[in-house]
Amino acid sequence: FYSRALVRALAGLAAGRPVLEVAAGDGTLARFLAAEGVSVAATDDHSWKGAEIPASVERLDAASALARHGAPVVVCSFPPPGNRFERRIFEAPHVETYVVLGSRQRHAAGDWKAYEEQQAFTWAIDERLSRMLLPPEIDPAVLVFKRR
Repeated sequence: FYSRALVRALAGLAAGRPVLEVAAGDGTLARFLAAEGVSVAATDDHSWKGAEIPASVERLDAASALARHGAPVVVCSFPPPGNRFERRIFEAPHVETYVVLGSRQRHAAGDWKAYEEQQAFTWAIDERLSRMLLPPEIDPAVLVFKRR
């Protein structure tokens, strides 16, 4: 899913700030970001069945990860549709930027209701970044939330 151009652009969005990846699965995105020099922590509650999750992915739910790491930048790749943890990201006072890698198809990924109801961040689908998320058949969308 992650083109080299996308990973570099995400590293640029981090702008030298620490990054927390929540619901990281096997930690692939975090490894790619780390290779670009980003200070990143990968976390996941390990509820993803059938996936082998390496020890480098810290076993934490999103709320616990936000509290422990306090990172100003949070990323999440294909959060489960209608999940409950993204609301916690918007409530965390230390989060300055939240980046969601997903799909324009609201049933496919993310808590779109939380996106629309939160008031602390401005947000938009970044069309340039969305074109870098592969494959194009998933109708990719990269949503960038910035604290007001």
